[in-house]
This record gives sequence, C-alpha cells and structure tokens, in this order.
Amino acid sequence: MILQLFIIFLSITLFLLYYLSTKNFNYWKVRNVPYLKPLPLFGNYRDYILLKEWGPLITYRICKEFPKEPLIGAFYGTEPSLIVQDPEIIKVITTKDFYYFNSREVADYTDKEIITQNIFFAHGDKWKVVRQNLTPLFTSAKMKNMFYLIEKCSRMLEKLLDEESTTSPIIEVRSLMARYTMDCIGSCAFGVETNTMKKCDTPNPYTIMGEKIFENSSTRAIKLYTRAMWPAVFYSLGYQIFPNEIISFFKKLLIGVFESRQYKPSNRNDFVDLVLNLKQNEFVTGDSISNLKTGEGKKVHLEVNDDLLTAQCVLFFAAGYETSATTLSLTLYELAKNQEAQLKAIAEVDEYLHRHGRKIEYDCVNELPYVEACIDEALRLYPVLSTITRELVEDYTLPTGLRLDKGMRIHIPVYRLHHNPEFFPNAENFLPERFLANERENIKPFTYIPFGLGQRICIGMRFAKMQTLAGMVALFKNYRVETASDTPDTIKFDPRGIISQPSTKINLKFVRRHDREKHNM
Repeated sequence: MILQLFIIFLSITLFLLYYLSTKNFNYWKVRNVPYLKPLPLFGNYRDYILLKEWGPLITYRICKEFPKEPLIGAFYGTEPSLIVQDPEIIKVITTKDFYYFNSREVADYTDKEIITQNIFFAHGDKWKVVRQNLTPLFTSAKMKNMFYLIEKCSRMLEKLLDEESTTSPIIEVRSLMARYTMDCIGSCAFGVETNTMKKCDTPNPYTIMGEKIFENSSTRAIKLYTRAMWPAVFYSLGYQIFPNEIISFFKKLLIGVFESRQYKPSNRNDFVDLVLNLKQNEFVTGDSISNLKTGEGKKVHLEVNDDLLTAQCVLFFAAGYETSATTLSLTLYELAKNQEAQLKAIAEVDEYLHRHGRKIEYDCVNELPYVEACIDEALRLYPVLSTITRELVEDYTLPTGLRLDKGMRIHIPVYRLHHNPEFFPNAENFLPERFLANERENIKPFTYIPFGLGQRICIGMRFAKMQTLAGMVALFKNYRVETASDTPDTIKFDPRGIISQPSTKINLKFVRRHDREKHNM
C-alpha cells in the first residue's frame, strides 16, 4: 500500500514537473517565429545549464541554424527568449525604442541584493538618475587629468615585467595584466594603493575580492542561471549571487577613504570625490526614464544611501580591472600567434616613444591607431560581454509586427555578430587592419558592439581604452611576446563565468627586445 502511494505521488510529481517545464513551449510556434525544439526543463540551453558548454556558443549555433532570420525564438530553460540578429532591429532596441528595452533582466528583483543595485543591473528611473550623475566622471577632460596615475601604474608594470621575467620568461598573462589594471582602478577611482604589483608574502586583499566577484565555480554558475530563469524561487530560498563579504570590504574601503579626506571632496576629482558630493545630499536628481516615451521633462529624486553608493563602488572596481585585464591578455595572445602584426604594433610604439621622449602620455589614446586596432580586433574575436540581455518593461510590437509581452527576455548575440562572415570576412582570423581608417568605415553599424550600444553603452569605455593602450606601450617598450610550449591553440571560455573568461591559463613567453634584437644581428 505504501509503495503504491509512493509510486502515485512520484508519478504526479513528475507529471507536474514536466507540465510546468514545457507549458510555454508553443510560445514561438503560435507566433510563427522560427525556433529549435526545446528540451523539458533545459529548453535550448541544456549543456550550459549542465555546465558543459559556454552559453554564447550555444546561442551562436542556434543563430547558424537560421542565418537569414532576423528573429529567432529560443527557450532559456523553461522561459521563452528572443534572439535578435538583425542589425536594424538591434538599432531599434538599443536606440530608437530604448525606453521599452531599458531593463537588463530580472527587473523586479534587482533590489534584492546590494550589488545588483549598480548601474549594470539596475533599470528604469534608478538606472537613469544614477547613470546621469556618474557620467561626468568619465569625460575626456577627466580622463586626461587622471592620466598621471595611469602613467605611474605603467611604470610599475615595466618594473613588474623585469622582476617576473627574471624568475621565468614564461608568465601567465591574464593574472599579470589583472595586477596592473587593478592598481590602475584603485588609484584612479578610489585614491588607494592596492599594491597588487608589489611582491608580498600574504595574499593581497584586493586580489581576493576580485576573485570573489568573478568566482568561477559550479555553485556560482548554478546561482546565476537559477536567478536568471526562476528569480522568485531563487530569492525566496534566501540565496544571493554575491557573498556579503564583498559589500563589507568595499563599505570599509569607502569609509577609510572618506576619513582620510575628512569627508570633504579633494582636488583629485575621482570616484570618491563624486561619491562625497552625492553623500552631502540626501537625494540626487535626474531625468525620468519615462521622458524617452512621453517627451516630457519630468525629474526624479533618488535617495542616496550607503548601499547605493557601495553598489557603484563594487561595479567600478570589478569592471575597471577584469574586463581590461582579459582584453589585454587576449590581445597579447593573438599578437604572440601573429608575429607580423606584433612587429607592426611594436614599430608604432617605438615611434610614439621616440616622439615623446620615451614617456607614456595621454596622447597615446590618439596616436596609436594600429595598436588600438589590435585591441579592437581582439574584442571582436573575444567580446567580454558576449550576449547582451534586455527585458521588456511594457508590451511592445516590433517593426516586423511581432507583438512581445512585458517581461520578455531579449538576447543580442554579440559573439555571433562578431563572428558572422557576412559582417566580418575571414571572421575567425585576427586581422587588425579591418579597424584602420577606411576599412573601419566598411563595418556595418550595430554589428560590432564590444562595449554595448546606445544609452547603456559602457560608462567606463574611455577609461578602459586609456589603461589598455598605456599597458600595451609599457609592455612593448622593452618586451615582445611569443607563444610558449603550453600556450593553447584556441581559446575556450568557462561556462561558469559571469562574463567571458578563458577556461585555461594563457602562458606566454616574454622576451626582452634588446636581447632578441642583439641575437638576430
């Protein structure tokens, strides 16, 4: 009797699970949108959910199944999502009708964690007002004023390279570049010495925090997709994506810097100064996101509290070091494999240093077109954010006539766009020339989007460009890079990562240029 009841209970449970995980699977069929047949519970992303494959690569393959379709239906687990691979519709979503798509995803749950209140995760009026008030920190003039700090960090990078290459010429390049970019963001944004480029017998606390933010573990990965697919269940069970110790660390960091400045803005004009100015008021004012729809001039007042400010602090630190470190390491990886391109980059750096008395100055952001093209090409091959997600804030009808419901998740497949031979001939090859002067004009708008698009374009794009170019000059000033015996032939990305992160170490050989040049004479 007990066995029979158990079998009945199990059968009902399995039936309900199957029903709940498949009840939406006719969503795209009734709307006449092409799609691949989904699997119960997993949808079209089984291998991503099982941590076997990087998510954007699955999206890439879905797009290849429908190369001429502007819109493709998909199922992100049990929920329908729309993949948009037509540049004109991407333009509508990111610029023309941005109001309807201003949310990233899981909009109703961004206040559940302190960190997800930053401008990467936020939406609506909160995103708009905070973004408006942070934007002045990233003007060209502000970047130029803080470049002396970047130059100091670049000199420390030169010294670090000498120390590390003396021990062994084979260096893991991503961790090396992370030490440089972490020092840059610490100095420029917070006015603190992270000391990540100095030798120390104990673990560096900033490095520890960076690793916790971008932790690549199965537990973190399960949390990420559970939150994305079933946020109500995720938060009702008391889970969080990020551990509380991250918030505690950065709150303590801010308070320490506040006290050192006696709670008064300094003349550094950095992130802390901006925060201190905001902190002096109980509220911050900006334009309502609804103005984009109504054309009105409505203003919104947003309460300024420690949680809101700390959330932005974590974002600036994390995005300021990790994305640039990954970009620098992958640029060097490609140049190590493409020696002809590297020689051109080194020649340009030599000419620049000759003009500027071997000093790295702010002009490097405008005087190194080929080096910049190498970075741009690396970002094409390996975009840091390989899928851009948007969430509809109201019901909306696309120009194609397809009606979408509020809450629909939109995926812009950046990795697919960047690797589409229709937009980039020889798409799998590293060809920096495609980003030089006249050639760059041939790139179709809304097909190259390494920093996002429209009003949600990366707020720190200028800073990223500044520190990556300075880092490249500092490195090529005395060194060149070659592949090592264990350098991977191709780069694969970790399916557990919150952003695009290589799944294996990238070891490169750093060769002092004058030694190599002397050997070749």
